Amino acid sequence: MTDSTDFNPVWQKQLLLMVGAATGFLSLSQLSFNRNKKVWKSRFAALFGLSVESAVDIWLIVSHWVLGNGLEKRHYLWCLNFLKEYPTERSAASRFGTSESNWRDKIKRMLLVFNRMNEIHFSDRFENWQCKKPSCYVDGIDTLIEEVYPFFKGLYSHKFKHAAYRYQVASAIGVSKFVHISGSVPCGLYNDLKMVKKSLLPKLEIGEKVAADEGYVGVPGKIMTRLPGNSPSIIKHNRNLSIMQSRHEGMNGKLKDFGILFQMFRGRREEHYLIFTAVAQITQVKMRREPVYDIMNRLYF
Repeated sequence: MTDSTDFNPVWQKQLLLMVGAATGFLSLSQLSFNRNKKVWKSRFAALFGLSVESAVDIWLIVSHWVLGNGLEKRHYLWCLNFLKEYPTERSAASRFGTSESNWRDKIKRMLLVFNRMNEIHFSDRFENWQCKKPSCYVDGIDTLIEEVYPFFKGLYSHKFKHAAYRYQVASAIGVSKFVHISGSVPCGLYNDLKMVKKSLLPKLEIGEKVAADEGYVGVPGKIMTRLPGNSPSIIKHNRNLSIMQSRHEGMNGKLKDFGILFQMFRGRREEHYLIFTAVAQITQVKMRREPVYDIMNRLYF
């Protein structure tokens, strides 16, 4: 997908600068970007979790914060790689030719920069979609963490049978956008229904409902889930929810491009929240060029 910004001289200049900054990390020459773009772009995405074009889009959003905090474009790329691969401090410092302490410091500061992004808006649930019932689709995501000792059952995730933090993500139906994220909470203390009651439902307008799977049964006035029965209206209702769920899972799958969310996390809960938020904000921008499939012509009205 080509974005109109691609023809902007400022964007084009930043693309060349991004290519120059990344070239040394890819074991490719800068000239190879023009000679074999397919290979170059493939290596960039494998190392940083997104296309070079999306990296430029995000850089233009955060660059004033990056530079204003004494950071550089290479530190921006370090942090993208951290989110993509979740390397050990030793291996990352070796790859980027720095000390472990310097790498650690730059990653922490860059995560704070990414958390200043404000690309996720609840009002976007009505973009290209005017229906209030449902207005969006919500589901939870469990993320593995190291077990704590002594054992704390409040962290137990039945999905992983292991300690985990839980987040919730709501997606728009008419466009490829996240419209709400919340977390991180201990899985054993917050099931999906308890979490959505605290975080998302208070945001709804009068008469508005969200769609969700069977884990959210219990608030029919605000949450639409599958219904029992085989009448034509119920069959249509359930099919629509299945279509919305599949698309939402595809959007959540975009988050999986960043392996840090799906590896065993080794740090503190506060750090994990910063990481999840950074990945969600980055993915939101990334989906402008890589949207999930449209379902408007698949729904039953």
